[in-house]
Amino acid sequence: MKKHTTILLSAAILLGIGLGFGTTSFAEDKTTDATVNYAPGELIFDPETGDPAASLPTNLNFGSHKIQSTEDEIWVATVDGVQTSALTTGAVAVSDNRGDEASGWSVKVLQTDQFSDGTSELTGAALSIDAGAITNNLSSIPTGATIANSTLDLELGTTADVLTAAPGEGEGETSLALTKFELFVPKDVDKNEANYQTTLTWTLSATPV
Repeated sequence: MKKHTTILLSAAILLGIGLGFGTTSFAEDKTTDATVNYAPGELIFDPETGDPAASLPTNLNFGSHKIQSTEDEIWVATVDGVQTSALTTGAVAVSDNRGDEASGWSVKVLQTDQFSDGTSELTGAALSIDAGAITNNLSSIPTGATIANSTLDLELGTTADVLTAAPGEGEGETSLALTKFELFVPKDVDKNEANYQTTLTWTLSATPV
């Protein structure tokens, strides 16, 4: 009898293993949402970078010269006015982080008045600006009117296009290199022993967000 009981118990154990008693298959999914929000940034003209070569120059020094009336003169703006010194350079820089692709912007420049010492003018004197390439950190190069890789001859009282971004362009950080400023003074203009000055006004205009 003992032997018969042992055989039955063994069969029951083997049967239980074959039927998979005690095993369970289960799966359940849960999700986690992640969010980041951006608010419109700013449109900034000539942002301060700490690098003079990345900003508009605040002063153009064409030097000090002896009065003469036999030859036309061409002077360049340098760091100290000495014609053999390093050229004054700079950039037209625009930071556009408004996040609105429908808005563009433009930069223009105007010389309203002739070089003057307060009582007389350098009649016929003319300023020109040499520009280099345009860069943009988001590959959003402005393609509108520009003086890039060319020379702009300023006309008194006439606003000139410098750099224009159409809608959808000019997002991020845009810079137009200014590589040389030149002054032409005709030989037959009366000159006084004086300091002659004028002012350039740079204007950024944009479509509001």
